[in-house]
Amino acid sequence: MTESEKSCIYQSKDGHLYMPNSKVNIQEEYKPVIEDVLSFFKKLNNKNIHSIYLRGSLVFGSGIKGLSDIDFFIITLKPLTDFDRQMIQKHMDNLNKKYFFITRFDIGYFVLDQILSMKENVLIKLTSICIYGEDIKNKIKDPRPGKDLTISLSLLEGEISKTRNEIKRGLYDETNTKAMCVWIMKRIVRSGLEIVSSREGCFTRNLGICFDKFSEYYLGKKDNMHKALSLALEPTNDIKIIEGVFESIGNWLVSEGKRLNLIQQSSENINKVMVNKITSLFNKNRIICLLRYGPKEKFEGSLPADFDFLLLLDKYQNNDYLLLSCFKKLDLPVEVFIDYKDQIISKGIKNYQRGRHGSYFFKILASAETLFGNNFYKENENQLDNNKINSDLLYRVEEYFYRIQKSVINDGKSSKSEIEKYLGRILTDLMLVTGEIQFQDMHNHHYTHIIFDVLKSTNIISTHTKNLIKEFTSKSILDIILLGEIIGELYEQYLKIRHNTKI
Repeated sequence: MTESEKSCIYQSKDGHLYMPNSKVNIQEEYKPVIEDVLSFFKKLNNKNIHSIYLRGSLVFGSGIKGLSDIDFFIITLKPLTDFDRQMIQKHMDNLNKKYFFITRFDIGYFVLDQILSMKENVLIKLTSICIYGEDIKNKIKDPRPGKDLTISLSLLEGEISKTRNEIKRGLYDETNTKAMCVWIMKRIVRSGLEIVSSREGCFTRNLGICFDKFSEYYLGKKDNMHKALSLALEPTNDIKIIEGVFESIGNWLVSEGKRLNLIQQSSENINKVMVNKITSLFNKNRIICLLRYGPKEKFEGSLPADFDFLLLLDKYQNNDYLLLSCFKKLDLPVEVFIDYKDQIISKGIKNYQRGRHGSYFFKILASAETLFGNNFYKENENQLDNNKINSDLLYRVEEYFYRIQKSVINDGKSSKSEIEKYLGRILTDLMLVTGEIQFQDMHNHHYTHIIFDVLKSTNIISTHTKNLIKEFTSKSILDIILLGEIIGELYEQYLKIRHNTKI
């Protein structure tokens, strides 16, 4: 067995895939790194961190100095605060300087209840070892080759479309194109293995093996896939080359996945699927309503990034979140959130709060599409305090201003697309406060494109500020000076709106 084949897991006699303990083989040179990571988290003693997993090539003893990342999953009981994430990332950055032979420290954060119902939990089951806290592998079902493994393939269509749109908007330049190239090409190569996993009876994340296994079945696409593999290892800044791979192999993989019934990227039947799943899992007498909120329409020819649903139940039962684990079997990126009627009533509708969401979220749910039951939020929205809604929205605006400031000044690592998203949300929340748009209008916008939609219709900001924002979005790189001018003008106009708003 070659070094690379150590990371390949084959189907057992019962048809499932298991990660044998014999495959775990952490190389000596990486053990001090892991000890340093463990030492940090033991000292941190954050009670919110449930468990930490080391994953990827290092687990199987196939790490390569100067090429391999060190990858972790951090499982938490509830979302970590921004402060906690920054502290963890800062320590990882310091370790990266100490252990210079590691390309980077890559961390994925998941909340316990959510990861149990996500496709990504296959990576915990088959490619990871628990190095801190309680191991949750026994709570994750044993996967089979085929649909269970379509981690990359199920997201590929949306990610290619999203990347194309970002290219059109000029979000990539010499500073970030290669990073995008590596990420999307890895996704394409691994999708190739997922296409043939049921025929090969195996699973791996090793790019070379993914290419070899795929090429055995699709000789006519071997050269196209080899191009993707080459770009994953030696990325380019040439956007046309990247888009050429999308055309030659990326889109074909999506079509082949649909032909083989491995993925089902259709929005037309998702509502029906959700109703059937929810009513089969939960007693119908417990379900007050099932709502779908967020963008309903296709965006630039693609599906929404997420399909968001709200399930309102009568009262809490301790196995509710475990029941939702069935949604990992769906071929769509679905997010299902749970609310409880008795808790809403006991706290008072005027005081509605769901995590970081305030009463404005109640209003969004009131205008959401009702798939099952009666929309409790619609029936009770007249009990909300409009002043509190405005207060919640203005608080969110302050938070988005702060996030932009932190992203640019404190972190030193700012994402132009992330800042555009925050600018879009500042504008929409201010338009909700002033009444320029209504809550039901929010279902017509895709969050990544909302800034362009609202600029066409808003009168709450000056023409000069609009032009500055248009100039900012048209640039291929992040212009800090221009952003500072935008924030200065926008914040001044926000203060005027706040002064004239009753809260």
